[in-house]
Amino acid sequence: MPKSNPIKRLFDLYTSDLSADEINRLIKRDAGEVYEFFAKDIPKPDPSKNKIIRGFILVRSLFNAFLLKLTPARRIFYLAALLFFIVGYSQPSPAYLILSFLIFNLLIAFELADKLSAKNELDVARKIQFDLIPKHSSTIFNYQIASYYEPAREVGGDYFDVIESNGQYYIVVGDISGKGMAAALYMVRVQSIIYLLLDSISDVRSLIINIKKYFSKSLRREYFLTLSIASIEKEGKINFARAGHPPALWYKSEKREFEVVCPNGIGIGLNDKGVFEKTLEEFSFQSEEKDIIFFYTDGVNEAMNILREQFGDENIKRIIKNNCEKSAEDIKNALLNAVTNFRGAANQNDDLTFVVLKANHSEDKS
Repeated sequence: MPKSNPIKRLFDLYTSDLSADEINRLIKRDAGEVYEFFAKDIPKPDPSKNKIIRGFILVRSLFNAFLLKLTPARRIFYLAALLFFIVGYSQPSPAYLILSFLIFNLLIAFELADKLSAKNELDVARKIQFDLIPKHSSTIFNYQIASYYEPAREVGGDYFDVIESNGQYYIVVGDISGKGMAAALYMVRVQSIIYLLLDSISDVRSLIINIKKYFSKSLRREYFLTLSIASIEKEGKINFARAGHPPALWYKSEKREFEVVCPNGIGIGLNDKGVFEKTLEEFSFQSEEKDIIFFYTDGVNEAMNILREQFGDENIKRIIKNNCEKSAEDIKNALLNAVTNFRGAANQNDDLTFVVLKANHSEDKS
């Protein structure tokens, strides 16, 4: 039996999981994310300087930002490895080059271990967050319902829920500023506050006011929350209030037109100087047969393609109108496909959350 080529075995080992998609992601997405990660900590270039000087300053600033992200001990070892490489290359001295190579690889191993450990924790957090997403039925009273949630990172700052309480159903859609773990932790707190308040409060305006009362106490200044809550009564009446959140879209099937349901309300956590409670409004309406009500976060209408163009509210309306005869689940899938196709190769820039309600008043109420 012929022996396999050791070089081929080594090549197969290092390329076994390699794919064109992975290389494309490394170049187009990962490289951009790495640049943005370090660039946020460096000063803006001086436009009065020429391009070569600006480029040199940018490279130097990025290098300094990279060094400062390392722990002090690793920073010293990195600089030592860099010095050994320069000395080994200039003399030349293989011993210094080998030592530099070993230190660099040791530092990579440390950083990789930290990253994998953090990734494992994020994977657990992602599973927990998805466990908190409601597993609702396909109907609530005389409405079909379909929902979708997709965080931009492992965990996200969007929150939605479908809660049965006080003889009504409540649809909650919220968005904490920012993405990632901090936003996800805040959203868990929002959910716990809502469940606690629903034991004693039924109208949506009072519910939002009390959410603001309890939640804003622990909110850091750089964060704020937008939120919309709709309560659905057994007869089909919908009561809706929003705190700075995108409005609901109400498609009136008989007239084949949209009404933007946009009662007044500002975000939670902003410096409202007592205006929040005074301006918050509640709007009630009764849908008709086959009407569609759409709740969403700005990750839907602000989804971007590679040209940085936004999907927009008009595209949302167009998809809903073109699929208005279909079920809520089919409308959800049509909208999701449209957003995905529009985004194309671009990264998902924000969490994506929406809920579709479709009235079926002719059916028996449950």
